[in-house]
Amino acid sequence: MNVRSLWIDLRGSVAVEFSIISVVLLIFMFFVADLVLRQATVGKLDRLSYSIAGVLRERIQLYDRREELSSKDVGEVYQLAQRMMQDMNPTADVSALKIRVQQLFFEPRVDLTDNKKYPISKEEWLSHIKGNECQPPKPLVELQDLSPRGSYGRWVPLYQVTLCLPTNSWYTRLTSGGSGQPLVASSAVVMLR
Repeated sequence: MNVRSLWIDLRGSVAVEFSIISVVLLIFMFFVADLVLRQATVGKLDRLSYSIAGVLRERIQLYDRREELSSKDVGEVYQLAQRMMQDMNPTADVSALKIRVQQLFFEPRVDLTDNKKYPISKEEWLSHIKGNECQPPKPLVELQDLSPRGSYGRWVPLYQVTLCLPTNSWYTRLTSGGSGQPLVASSAVVMLR
């Protein structure tokens, strides 16, 4: 057998080509399945963050008309989020679920012709997380234009709930270049009802 006969002889070429293509196809199918699982987790977090934000906006029924959230309120909402996540995905590590709740209030309007919003400078967010890695896409102060003027001429307070959950996504690790567990996040903004 010489080098020239290896280049010319076509026997077994289909088996060699099939093995190369099958490896590429397996890797592609693995990443597609991983991406589908990641998107399913994002969908669950989206539903969960909107549900939790909906609970927070029901201040009259659930919180005795008290508009400002306390750390206790955030802790209770965090426990509710953990239970809801466990119901949606029994295999999820709910102890790794992180939450950040932000609230934004505005100064009462003295001059009703003044249409500017003046946020109250208080502690803007309450945190019930370990560490600060759970960040919303935009801080609530930057979303103050979402607040409408209420029936009494005041600007309606806003609440933002951000939920984060670490995942074992190979796709996210490959695209973000990180080595740890990437966080999947979802955020919902609601106004006081």
